[in-house]
Amino acid sequence: MAYAAVKFADACLRGLRGDAGIVQCVYVASEVTELPFFASKVRLGRTGVEEIYPLGPLNEYERAGLEKAKKELAGSIQKGISFVRK
Repeated sequence: MAYAAVKFADACLRGLRGDAGIVQCVYVASEVTELPFFASKVRLGRTGVEEIYPLGPLNEYERAGLEKAKKELAGSIQKGISFVRK
């Protein structure tokens, strides 16, 4: 986890500095799926997340896995939103 945190912090700082082409996978508010948050590839820049990339083509196995994951994520997201609102 510490390594991932350092890589992400470094990418954020490079983006804020104005370096081009900083792409990371992050958990963000997005419209990639019908869920309000999803882990996606994003391009970072001076203003933070500048672009959220869509999911690429998925095969049947990947689509089934995504549907299963979305059910689990929906509950976790709702739990997180409820916690923040307290």
